[in-house]
Amino acid sequence: MDHFSGNNYSLDQHDSNKLKAFEKKYADVFDFLVYAAAKLTDAELCSISILSEGKVYVIASSDGAPNQIYQQNPHFLPDNETSVYEIGSPEFKFHRSYLIPYPNNNFIAHLNLLDRENKNFDKAGKETVTKIINHASNGFEGKEKEQLLRSYDVVFETSSDLICVLSVKGKFIKLNPAFSKLLGWSNEQSLNKSFTEFVHPEDKQTTVFALEDLAYGKTLSNFNNRYVTKSGEVKWIQWTLVPQPESGVVYTIGRDITEFTTRKKLLRRSEEKYRGLFEKNQGILSIHDLDGNFLDVNDAGLKASGFSREELLTLNLYDLIIPDKHENVKMYLQEIRISNHAAGEMTILKKNGKKAVWHFMSVRDEDADGNLQVMANAVDITERKKMENEILEAKELAEKAYALKSEFVANMSHEIRTPLNGIIGFTELLMETSLDETQRQYLDIISQSGVSLYSIINDILDFSKLEKQKLEVNLDKVELEELVSEAFNIVSYNNSKKQLEMLIDIDDAIPTYIWTDAMRLKQVFVNLLSNSLKFTERGEIVLYARVLDDLEERKKIIRFGVRDTGIGINKEKQAEIFEAFSQEDGSISKRYGGTGLGLTISNQILALLNSILQVDSEQGRGSDFYFDMQFDTQEEEFDLSLSGIKKVLIVDDNENNRKILKRMLERKNIEVTECDSGLKALLLIMDSPEYDVIIMDYHMPVMDGLETIRKMRTMIPDTSGSAPYIVLYSSSDDTNLQSACDELEIENRMIKPIRMRQMYQILSALKNSEKKKMEKVENKVTEADTQEIKILIAEDNAVNLLLTKTYLKDLLPQALIIEAKDGAEAVEQYKKESPGLILMDIQMPQLNGIEATKQIRSLEKNIEIPIVALTAGSLPGEKEKCLQGGMSDFLTKPLLKQTLSDMMRKWLGNEIDKK
Repeated sequence: MDHFSGNNYSLDQHDSNKLKAFEKKYADVFDFLVYAAAKLTDAELCSISILSEGKVYVIASSDGAPNQIYQQNPHFLPDNETSVYEIGSPEFKFHRSYLIPYPNNNFIAHLNLLDRENKNFDKAGKETVTKIINHASNGFEGKEKEQLLRSYDVVFETSSDLICVLSVKGKFIKLNPAFSKLLGWSNEQSLNKSFTEFVHPEDKQTTVFALEDLAYGKTLSNFNNRYVTKSGEVKWIQWTLVPQPESGVVYTIGRDITEFTTRKKLLRRSEEKYRGLFEKNQGILSIHDLDGNFLDVNDAGLKASGFSREELLTLNLYDLIIPDKHENVKMYLQEIRISNHAAGEMTILKKNGKKAVWHFMSVRDEDADGNLQVMANAVDITERKKMENEILEAKELAEKAYALKSEFVANMSHEIRTPLNGIIGFTELLMETSLDETQRQYLDIISQSGVSLYSIINDILDFSKLEKQKLEVNLDKVELEELVSEAFNIVSYNNSKKQLEMLIDIDDAIPTYIWTDAMRLKQVFVNLLSNSLKFTERGEIVLYARVLDDLEERKKIIRFGVRDTGIGINKEKQAEIFEAFSQEDGSISKRYGGTGLGLTISNQILALLNSILQVDSEQGRGSDFYFDMQFDTQEEEFDLSLSGIKKVLIVDDNENNRKILKRMLERKNIEVTECDSGLKALLLIMDSPEYDVIIMDYHMPVMDGLETIRKMRTMIPDTSGSAPYIVLYSSSDDTNLQSACDELEIENRMIKPIRMRQMYQILSALKNSEKKKMEKVENKVTEADTQEIKILIAEDNAVNLLLTKTYLKDLLPQALIIEAKDGAEAVEQYKKESPGLILMDIQMPQLNGIEATKQIRSLEKNIEIPIVALTAGSLPGEKEKCLQGGMSDFLTKPLLKQTLSDMMRKWLGNEIDKK
């Protein structure tokens, strides 16, 4: 009985006699009992052992092993359901020993149950075990066999297995009810009939041979044959037959295994079909056990590995895997055990020593006998991996090439924009001089061509960056109105000839600040405004913003849009305009020019900002391009007192502009009267001249704004100083207009589109002008305020240096301009002159602009002066690098006079106020 550990004794005469005494006294009872217990509990092995005089005697075992004696004492817990022997064979996972009650103190007896699978007995199972123990106890107490057999009746009546007693000649003596239930024959019909009576004809001969073996006292286990039921159905029965020659009977237990046998046959057929597929499959198929030992490999696997079948079946997975990957094999086998499947890649070592990469998919399965195994399917991907590595190497080379290209593009951007800056800038200055009509026409063509070239270069560079996904998003706190105004300033030059109404219409519900990428959002605004300017000949262009939804914690969904009165877009063509290099049709490109990239770039930028560009358009009536975005916001009220202004007259022929201005003023509780012409304004003044401020548009039909003001001055002479203050604004930045305003002593001029903050500042200044003369809100800063300002220009390009210097001389006539031709000279000039503002080019010899800025910042003591970057570069994140390097602001070439003017006002305004 080698299933139990311990040292076997060699049988001395005393042990031998004692074992024979046990065998003689109990053999006929307990041999049947262990077979019955094994069947009734589904245990693979059952034995009865006796502990006497410190030795364990195994007196009966269902595996038919000879009786043995062991030295090791058993140990068990009081619940009598705990294993008392170590299991020598690792396949047995279940081992229970139960105490058999016996009043004699000479020995202790146990019923032992073993199985390869863990078991949990339910209530019925435990009752069965209890009955078996009771029978064993009765046997030890020496009760008569007939009485013992009668005690078996309880088990016979309740068991679903076939239990019977046969004569040595094979006739039924006793049958339990399960026979009748399974076979359909009543017990009366079956009694005294032969065991072979109901056997299937094909199995009768083997059954007769089995009965002959029983007659010679041979025990039969797992004997299978087929029985024919009363209804003609065939049932497979598995029998255990234990002969008792002294009693002349055979104890028999049978179990219906029809379903199991049927499944097994189907499984074998499936395996036969699978075998054909397995061998003929072009993929690498193999079978191995849970420890990685190969059980089978198909021909494709043999060919791929280079081993013969005989060689491979002696190998383990570890033998085929390179040593430094053995840990992967261990993890693979663990995954199979835990999750029943695994997939991945392994590097295989072929017989010829070469390496191959296999992609595998494995699943745990059972063979026809229920043994666990692993089915593995693999594909040799060595060539594919080689190609992938080549692709990765090519990708790395491409990325290096792209980095070089990006550097080249950046340099080319600088090289192209630098001379372009001079062309556009000096053309702008030249057009402000005295010219005849032909000269002005030629210069206008040069100027427009330069601006168009600048726009095309920007589109191509931006598209290149977007195409390579090199644009980055950097969120920051941004004043929305200022951002929108900067976008209008950039496109204002293109509107100088068309005289379109350019309007800003921002919902009052939108807070002052939003968190966004200012540069990217402004670029979208510029592209949309430029697009509208290109395709609008008359009417207006409105950049609007509306709150669509208020979310929690200062989050809002805002819709931005640019609406125009241009040519519109055919509905069937609207989807195409968002494609790169596409316009509505070829005639559009020929007539209006452009790259066809503006909307594509805008849409790709919006995708980075989690939005999308949409359009509503009607051919001949105009277009509305819009997008929706979620923003974090922050409100900040302007701390400007307008309490002295109660009543304002707005004169403007554009209804939308009147609405925008009216909403701005009513937000400050100012009463507004409006009209759409100079004539109506004169009638209103005659009727009620008591206005605190009159806001007058210049471009109006019949009577323009200047003519209307002249007539008003005639109607209301300014003798007492109580005449209305007049703010004139116009979409034009014309020199003649400026002269006319000076003649009429109109100090307050605003260029459309109107910003709310700017409007409030002017109105506030109007009511405080008796204490302080208001600064003119125009392109020039007064001479008296700027006579002591020093401005340092650091620029290595002579043309750009002269252009910037000329702009500043025109904007700030009394300012002292200091020059530096590189970064090192800029640092020295800073030490020597202590300028109030520095315009710093980025790309300069010896010391670039960022390094020069860092040195200047390190020299500063208490006051940090404004340093504005001048760059023609186009690399992503260049603005951020400048700001991180210590610069205060950022200007991109080509430099326009209006842009520089805005920058001067932004950084020198406070200093001027102090002076």
